[in-house]
Amino acid sequence: MSEMACFLAGAGAGFSIAAPFGPTSMMCVERTLTDGMRAGIITGLGVATVHLTYSTLALLGGMKILSRPENASLLAFAAGLVLLYFAARLWRREPVMGSTLNIPQSFGRSYCGAICFGFLNPVTPALCVATLTAFSSQITSPGGLLPVGVFLGSFTWWVILSIGMSRLKRRLNLGMLVLANRGAAVLLAVFGVSMLFKSFAGLT
Repeated sequence: MSEMACFLAGAGAGFSIAAPFGPTSMMCVERTLTDGMRAGIITGLGVATVHLTYSTLALLGGMKILSRPENASLLAFAAGLVLLYFAARLWRREPVMGSTLNIPQSFGRSYCGAICFGFLNPVTPALCVATLTAFSSQITSPGGLLPVGVFLGSFTWWVILSIGMSRLKRRLNLGMLVLANRGAAVLLAVFGVSMLFKSFAGLT
């Protein structure tokens, strides 16, 4: 019964960690709009893998190392650069209506890119710590199924988001899709610049 409680607490935590709208959500939306629903789901799988890793480290007591203040500035700087790269790529990219032939080739890139950005995003470990603390307080002793629940809860959100954006894409014409891409690129750029400012503020 305690393991099931751990799993349910982890699932709730994973969903709560993934649901807030931010840079990672924008990346999943961008992949879904440009490469299709499957690419968006694969991106979400990568992010859920990062959440699984962080929750496992939290269970083992290693999250304090990852969330040390002295590491936050470097992580924020790297995350800002990555976000600006994605923003520039998205701004230049021409959207394609319907399915494309290169979707299977984008799976590895989508998965690895999501993992890299997930680990670079300094918000992720802090959010994991806060959310896991809140949910784990509901159980007496967190067990091995807690990270599994976090993974499945997080992945569930990314599947929902990818399916929703894929259905929305079908109602958009090419002009609207271009606008959506441009808007997503601007938001990513804003997130990237804010990350760079945070890194500079931390260094000073």
